[in-house]
Amino acid sequence: MISADPKTSSTRPQEIAVSDPDSRVQAYVELTKMRITVMVLVTFVVAAALAAEGLPSLWVMFWGSLGMLFVASSGNAMNMYVERYSDFLMPRTANRPLPAQKLSASAVAFFGAATIGIGTAILLVTVNWQTGVCGLLNWILYVAIYTPMKRKTWFNTEVGAVAGAMPVLMGGLATTDPPTVPLVVWALFGVLFFWQFPHFMAIAWKYRHQYEAGGLKMLTVVDPTGKRAGRKSVVTAVLLIVVSLVPLVECTTYVQAVLLIVASVVLGGRYLQASIAFNADPNDATAKTLMRKSLLYLPLYMMALIVANLSWF
Repeated sequence: MISADPKTSSTRPQEIAVSDPDSRVQAYVELTKMRITVMVLVTFVVAAALAAEGLPSLWVMFWGSLGMLFVASSGNAMNMYVERYSDFLMPRTANRPLPAQKLSASAVAFFGAATIGIGTAILLVTVNWQTGVCGLLNWILYVAIYTPMKRKTWFNTEVGAVAGAMPVLMGGLATTDPPTVPLVVWALFGVLFFWQFPHFMAIAWKYRHQYEAGGLKMLTVVDPTGKRAGRKSVVTAVLLIVVSLVPLVECTTYVQAVLLIVASVVLGGRYLQASIAFNADPNDATAKTLMRKSLLYLPLYMMALIVANLSWF
């Protein structure tokens, strides 16, 4: 906890960090939540590649990715701005730039406004207006709707899952002419949507006491037994397997179909197994296993989906 008294020694490291240019740069990088942003970029690129007929335009891929980088960075920064008081109360977030006083609230707000403006402009000018508008709507959903909802209702996870999956739709719109969202991209949207629930339930269980202290209405705070979070994990893991098989309707060879079935059933089955274990006995160990399975599932499934859609198969 940072003392409110500027004369105390506990605040001095933060004051030094604010005045040090290198520390300020690092603080701005922290605002972007770069690991999450990179994941968003990967889903955008994969969807763009799947939607394109043949090799996607390198121009569109470059500028689309750059615009997506700015939009996602802005969303993450503004998420920190809105949640700065909650972050101060939770050990896992107390060292973020705002609660740790590395940056001022006005500086973070300016950074968020500048990056959403730049990102949207890049998408509108270099890709197409549909992708730009979708990116702006995604930002509004994440920053203005999902983030405040976390203090009001456990239903925030459903809204956040839509926001988390929308970059896939942006990828589809970016590389199609006229801009459309092909079935395979809608399927990937569904996969990403349902994948997030067991993933977030595991996180919500691990940090349930901190979320409660921060005033966030996560499902594991509303129901501290973890039973509702466990049931939601199982149901969404089942739906994930179903949705992951949707691209089968567009497979043109047995090799493509077999690859997709194996990936969907094996990866989804292991994810479901971990969800069932978490539901049967919600504890730190089962939550950790569920988290580990979630981090393995998404990149492996997307890799299989790309290989299954290669024209030479």
